[in-house]
Amino acid sequence: MNDVLTFVSQNLDEGKKVALVTVTGITGSSPATPGQMLAVLTDGTTKGTAGGGASEHLIIERAKLAIQNNENTFTLKIDHSESGMSCGGSMEVFGNILGNHTGLCIFGGGHIAQSLAKIASQTGFYVTVIEDRPEFEENFDSASYITSKPEDYGQIGAINFADFVVICTRGHSTDDIALRYCLSKKIKYIGMIGSKTKVAEIFSKLRSEGVPQADLDSVFAPIGLDIASSDPREIAVAILAELLLIKNNGKLQHKRKT
Repeated sequence: MNDVLTFVSQNLDEGKKVALVTVTGITGSSPATPGQMLAVLTDGTTKGTAGGGASEHLIIERAKLAIQNNENTFTLKIDHSESGMSCGGSMEVFGNILGNHTGLCIFGGGHIAQSLAKIASQTGFYVTVIEDRPEFEENFDSASYITSKPEDYGQIGAINFADFVVICTRGHSTDDIALRYCLSKKIKYIGMIGSKTKVAEIFSKLRSEGVPQADLDSVFAPIGLDIASSDPREIAVAILAELLLIKNNGKLQHKRKT
């Protein structure tokens, strides 16, 4: 996986677009394994694997087409028997086209995350949702969905290409784990949801364990602009407003003249 991520990073640094394809599921007998990653360039150059064989060839061609058509993401389900392979199973992949959009990783799949993923994708973010409940995937039709237990966050390659991270998991302990992991990365914006009391408790614990105060000061928590609302959909809008403010180097002020 590290070779694939290094390949992606190098080509992005050179201004190239890259399709990063992840195997998200298999059925029956398949040469692929969930979590496998394949990077594809416009000219067909690849790094990594999605199982090999004729099915991988189809994936590469679909990835090249997605780059050429300026798509943000794509999904593909392949029946191995239809692609000429004898194993008889099937596989599903998700492709993210990197290089022309801003990456947003959301830790958590609850109501706020669902609303945020939808509106963020409409404003140019390519969104990856990280959640340990696979049944929540059906709520995210505009984002890449990765099912991962908190202890496996270190295996998630998508975080390496995230400019923005929003932490809104279902509990203090999982927020804590996600924040620890994200602080180890060079990410433009890390935001964490929660009350001031909750944030203070987590920060105090991290300080006692040696996390530098400067790292904690870089975290936007509690997250979002203060819009005096507890509605999940409105909170999502407040979070997106803060993301756009940071992304566009804006100033927090009313445009109306006083």
